Amino acid sequence: MSPPKKELLEKHAMDLILKAGKNGILQTELWKRLGVSSREGSRISIRLANWGMITRKKVLHKGRWTFLLVAKRHPPTLQSILGAPCIICEYSDKCTPGGSPSPELCEKLERWIVTSYVGGVKSEEEMDREEET
Repeated sequence: MSPPKKELLEKHAMDLILKAGKNGILQTELWKRLGVSSREGSRISIRLANWGMITRKKVLHKGRWTFLLVAKRHPPTLQSILGAPCIICEYSDKCTPGGSPSPELCEKLERWIVTSYVGGVKSEEEMDREEET
């Protein structure tokens, strides 16, 4: 059984918003691309905002008020995991949340997260060299 039309429109809307990136998409542009009325487009964007998936910011565009829709979360990119110690970890096949070993207790992962957040992505080798000095 296929999903209802409403769910398909919401998914397509979210795909378009994600594709727009950090600049977002105007709500008027969204409903035009979806091929729905302004009323239905507004309802879809309100539902996505209520679910916490997007933000709606009122903006003046070409003399008319509309909303700028921006995704709150974006899919991860390959760049976001470059240098992660898990990729080359000898325990990666045994590491599970709450297990032993576990990502919650991994010092290498914690160091990588902190240094990636603070000073850009660093490889495990760079972190080891910094620790030795």
